[in-house]
Amino acid sequence: MVLFFYLNPLFMGIALLASITLFFQRNTPLYLRLFPLFLLLTLSIEIIGDILSFHHKSNLFLSNPLTVLAICFYLFLLHQIIRSPKVKKIILFLLCIYPAIAFFNIFFIQKMLVFHTMTYSFGCLLIVVVCIYYFFELFQLTYTTHLLSQPSFWICSGLLFYFACSFPLYGLNNLVTRTASMETIRNLTYVFTLLDVFLYSSFTIAFLCRLRIRKSM
Repeated sequence: MVLFFYLNPLFMGIALLASITLFFQRNTPLYLRLFPLFLLLTLSIEIIGDILSFHHKSNLFLSNPLTVLAICFYLFLLHQIIRSPKVKKIILFLLCIYPAIAFFNIFFIQKMLVFHTMTYSFGCLLIVVVCIYYFFELFQLTYTTHLLSQPSFWICSGLLFYFACSFPLYGLNNLVTRTASMETIRNLTYVFTLLDVFLYSSFTIAFLCRLRIRKSM
């Protein structure tokens, strides 16, 4: 259990270190150049939240705003990745209204005493739909591309898997934490941690896949 407690910040830290290589790569897109700042902020807040949780103190005042920020950032990078102008406009509209809806829910409906499951689930659904559309665009391409060397492929793959799996789990988070046994909560914590490991591993691959490694003879 103690080792699992450190897995999330460990893999997030690895992704942060890997993102630094983006500054040494040519023609790095804007959304990739912003990733190190996002990961640094996320890692800092996650560490503080984990410390509070370890000492049996509520970290919802950190996790609620952080999850809203994360979904907004992922919508922004998907806006940068998607090619369709119409879909870009829709994503931009969602990017404007989602934080307003989320914070209204946090402060006036579900309040800060619980995790904002309703608006987080809505954000998960938005990201899953846009990621599916990204893969639909890939199938529509008239030319071939090496997907394994495309950061957008790894990022969207990680986001799709993470949010498709966490959508039902986080949606029932408040109900589970009130009624489930400690063993069930512990197992869910393992699942959440493994999902985080997969997500940040996919980010790490996305940051490094554009590097050209010379093979020595």
